[in-house]
Amino acid sequence: MRTESRAGAFPAVLRDELAWLPPPVVVFNKSHSGSRLLAELLDAAGVFMGAELNASRDALPVLEIVEALVRRYYPDYAPLWDPDHEPDPALVPLIRAALARHLAGRAAGSGAPWGWKLCETVYALPVIDALFPGARFIHLVRDGRDVAFCDHKGPTDDFWRKIYFDSERMRTFRDMPLDPGWYRRRAHVFNAQHWLNSVRVGRAYGAMLRERCLEVRYEDLCRDFAATATRVLRFVRAPAGEEAIARIAPSVHDGSIGKHRARSRRAVAEVVAIEKPLLLSLGYLEVDPEPPRPSPWNLRAVALLGRRLRREHR
Repeated sequence: MRTESRAGAFPAVLRDELAWLPPPVVVFNKSHSGSRLLAELLDAAGVFMGAELNASRDALPVLEIVEALVRRYYPDYAPLWDPDHEPDPALVPLIRAALARHLAGRAAGSGAPWGWKLCETVYALPVIDALFPGARFIHLVRDGRDVAFCDHKGPTDDFWRKIYFDSERMRTFRDMPLDPGWYRRRAHVFNAQHWLNSVRVGRAYGAMLRERCLEVRYEDLCRDFAATATRVLRFVRAPAGEEAIARIAPSVHDGSIGKHRARSRRAVAEVVAIEKPLLLSLGYLEVDPEPPRPSPWNLRAVALLGRRLRREHR
């Protein structure tokens, strides 16, 4: 029976235990960014993506790990590196059990590549990196205006409030309560905030991973699949790249790109009001679409000039 003399050594304890595994390939992104396509590509290329997957090919056991880490620590993982910190004693057994379920069916000791796709992994990247120092990460990014009109999960519990806002103490957003009814009525506004936070966190953590993190655009994957898929599979050193690309290519299309154009101008403007800085930074917007409001001082000067001209005219 394993025991940890100090739970504060948690990352190192598990890292040593997991060292027999090859470094995993980890796909993360804001939900509804098209990562199922990447998961299918990697699976076709010989990367074992997990034994328990949902319809979107998210790794369900890994979600248990990420949820435990996010609820207990995110956005501050500093205590985990403190040797005097006593983390939840259930954390290490939970991670062991979840990884065992995830890897069920993969031939032990084969050296076969493995990994997972789970959108919310982004919020646990520092810990995943500590557990698997050689892991390679793929961050899939999609136009936030399109993503905003794909409904997912609202910020209705502590886990999802951290995913959206980095704090479980949030109770309102733009004067709206964080409850299911408001999410259904104004989903695109909440989704815009979700996209903003996910991509911001993913790019910040990804930059710290340096050459082990590859950013891929969903639009490139759809419009130039062969070239983009080749880049991805070379990055992860997948064993059967050409065959995988040929198998997946017939299912790829670009019909979902620009879907926000079918929405009302008002709804899109509400999304852009939240996402604008990052949309501009990523190049999804080439120019700021919002004209500046006239300065109140300028308006006052115009009004005074108008009165003066009217007096002189009389």
